[in-house]
Formats: sequence, structure tokens, C-alpha cells
Amino acid sequence: MCRVSLIYPHEGVHSRVTRYGRRHSHDRCRRYGRPTPAVGAIDDVVTALHYAARCCSAKDFVILCDSAMNHGKLTEAQLRTEFRHSPHSIRRLIDKCDKLAGSGTETAARLRLRAAGVTVEVQHHVPAVGHIDLLVGERLAVELDSRDHHTGVTNYESDRRRDRLLVADGYIPLRLTYGQVFRHWEATYADIQRIMRQRIHRRRAG
Repeated sequence: MCRVSLIYPHEGVHSRVTRYGRRHSHDRCRRYGRPTPAVGAIDDVVTALHYAARCCSAKDFVILCDSAMNHGKLTEAQLRTEFRHSPHSIRRLIDKCDKLAGSGTETAARLRLRAAGVTVEVQHHVPAVGHIDLLVGERLAVELDSRDHHTGVTNYESDRRRDRLLVADGYIPLRLTYGQVFRHWEATYADIQRIMRQRIHRRRAG
């Protein structure tokens, strides 16, 4: 019996089987430990995360956990409890999750920056502007678009207003697209390194 699990969209749809279906299907998603009994056609979020932990990449698993917490599907305490008996590698990934992350693009950028040793603050609040996705140092305000192109008159005007206010407050706004994070990260990070080498990101904003 096959059942659909919630998996990060860009990898397509994954499915899993109960223990009775394993003999007929060897290429489906599996979880650590005993298979979860089937109670419906669609898995709940917690069950889907258990299967994603073994089936997805580390990055995609953290993205899924971040999204689940951000949308109120479970708390950080519940997430830790659910995976308390998981392999050490999975529990280490749970430590990297952040309920404040607003998109998968933001999570991916955060993980890659921190893996490179960069100090990053998530959802830093700036008066009159609101929350910025990631703050590097004291001034580099990194905003992540969840799609390749952030289109629409309303979004365009809002983004430019935010950038103007950030500059007025002494921040350096840096907008990154989905493609720059997921497909061209090497070039993207090289530019971020150039900014950090000048150390202007460490000068406190006004």
C-alpha cells in the first residue's frame, strides 16, 4: 500500500509504503525504525518528516522542519521529542532548524553561510522596516526571494521601499533569488565574501 508523504517541492513527489508493501516495492521512502501504520491516504506532517529524515538530503530535511514549525504544524519541543531516538546525524540536523525561517530559500542560505563559518541572525527586526531575512554582521541585510523572479507592482514597490529605508538606517541590503542560492551559490557566496573582506558589514548600523 503506497501513501504520499509531504516532501520538498523541487524534488517532486515522494511516496512510501507500509511494511506489508516492502516486498513488492524496494524504491520507496523509508523511515528509521518501524514503518508507521497507515491510517489514511495522506500522511500527517510528523510522519512525513520521519520519512523525509531518511529519504531527503540534509539541507532539504532542515528546510522541511523549518517550514513545519514556521507554519505552526509542530513546535521545536515536539520536533525534538519526535526525533529523540533517531540517529545522531539526524539529531544534529534538528539542532540546525529554526522556526523563524520564512522560506526554503532563506533556510538554504542560512545553512550554507553558517557552514562557511559566517555568523547569521535570522529575522532581525529593524524599526519602520520590519524583519529582514538574514543579518550578516551588523549591517549586511540579506533578503531572500522564494522564487526566481519576485514580480508584481506591489512587491516591486515594497521591496524598493524596504531597501531605501535600510540604506537610510545604515544597512547594506543584498537581495538574492532562488536561483542564486540553489543553482549559483558558488558565485553568490564569492560576492558575499568580497563584502565581508572589506569588513563594512561589521560597522554598526545607525
